[in-house]
Amino acid sequence: MDFDSGKSAEKIIQVVFDPVSNALNSFALLNEAEQRSDLSPWVMQTAARLTAEQRATNHLIFAGLQDTLTPQRNEPNFPSYLHNLEELNAYVLRKRVLEPLRRRFSHRTKAAPPHTKYLITDLPTYLDTVKQAHGEQPFDKELQQQVHALLQHPEELKSTIIAHLKLLWETTFVNEWRRVQGMLRWQSDMFANSLLPDTSLAETFQEFTGRPLSHEILEKIRDSTEILLLPSWHTGRHVSVWTAAEWDGDEWGGKEVMRIFFSEPPTYDVAQMRHTPIKRAELQARLGSLADETRLRIIELLTQRSELQSQEIIAALDLSQSSVSRHLKQLVSMKYLYERRGEGANKTYRLSSYYFARTARAIQQLVQSDAALYIEPEDSYNQGLKRFMDRDGRLNTWPPAKQEDKLLILEHLASFFQNGHMYSEKEVNDLLLKHTAFKDPAALRRGLYEYRFMNRKPDGSQYWLIEA
Repeated sequence: MDFDSGKSAEKIIQVVFDPVSNALNSFALLNEAEQRSDLSPWVMQTAARLTAEQRATNHLIFAGLQDTLTPQRNEPNFPSYLHNLEELNAYVLRKRVLEPLRRRFSHRTKAAPPHTKYLITDLPTYLDTVKQAHGEQPFDKELQQQVHALLQHPEELKSTIIAHLKLLWETTFVNEWRRVQGMLRWQSDMFANSLLPDTSLAETFQEFTGRPLSHEILEKIRDSTEILLLPSWHTGRHVSVWTAAEWDGDEWGGKEVMRIFFSEPPTYDVAQMRHTPIKRAELQARLGSLADETRLRIIELLTQRSELQSQEIIAALDLSQSSVSRHLKQLVSMKYLYERRGEGANKTYRLSSYYFARTARAIQQLVQSDAALYIEPEDSYNQGLKRFMDRDGRLNTWPPAKQEDKLLILEHLASFFQNGHMYSEKEVNDLLLKHTAFKDPAALRRGLYEYRFMNRKPDGSQYWLIEA
């Protein structure tokens, strides 16, 4: 099957919230901090704090012993995962290295794999098997020699893995996970609800991130029958792929699952994040929605928890459902809260920090500026744009150096399109060329899509505005 055009009906594609896999992937990214500049600040800073010995152990475990780390499905949290790993027989842990290796060797060479005992006792046999199982992937002989040495001593293998994972969790990740888990859960739910049937993985990834999935990754997962998509806070624009044997205790039925870790674009919600200053009427409405004790209590509750279900808010406030629903509806209408539907009729809410900041900035502008300037806020907006325009009012700079200027320009270009109208690619290009002094509509069209000012069909045949 041509994977690039395959449909999700032929492969199981799921978006999942998996705390353990997410933590393990973040730990694995520490190995790449020196080679990549597109990872999150947490990865770069944490890697810099590791000692040389800790970095070497991290490389050994996540590059050489990754098959030992696969969590059980629905593992609730990392401490539970560590406990279950400690309870696992050390020889079963060794088996998790050898059985997938033998299967991958057979799959690639179409030959019978070496017996397990020869893989354990004979270093040349082990190295040759790994090299052939890896195919065209880089082969690190020194690393595999270290792995083979640990395979001789299962208890040492187990203690090395557990001690290092505990160290990373307790000293680097536990507080970071508290910070990001709410957003990751929300993103996972958001993407899961957006997952369309009969859509290929390539189309799904493009829709989720605004970026194509590389041919290298598509080739790597060509033969996979189950693919898990996991939003990550730490990958940046990098995409991580884990091939993991699916174990049930000490038994493996030969099934391997692909986990793809990706980050949403930093501007996924950018269709809501407009640079145009708040007008006086909107500011009055926003402040009015906050001028209520019950709504302030709701906001206070949500600052203490990353998200809450409507029933939890009702119970905490000890008010009627209709009263709380009315207050929630007003906060959602002002975009102070994100709302999503959970199981049944229950809805879940979280704060939109952007719109609180937007309101605060508007107040600051009001008290610091002349009243006349505030009544006509478009003046400052237009002055910002003029830096990137020629004398005829056409855009002559792209891309600008600053992210905020990029969004300013894209919002300006988006204003020339009509809500609810479908545009062909040619119509988009023609409209962009009309308002630009250079001939690269494809770059601007891509910017409008990637920064979520416009959406498009998977084949790029039609575009339309995303309404704020």
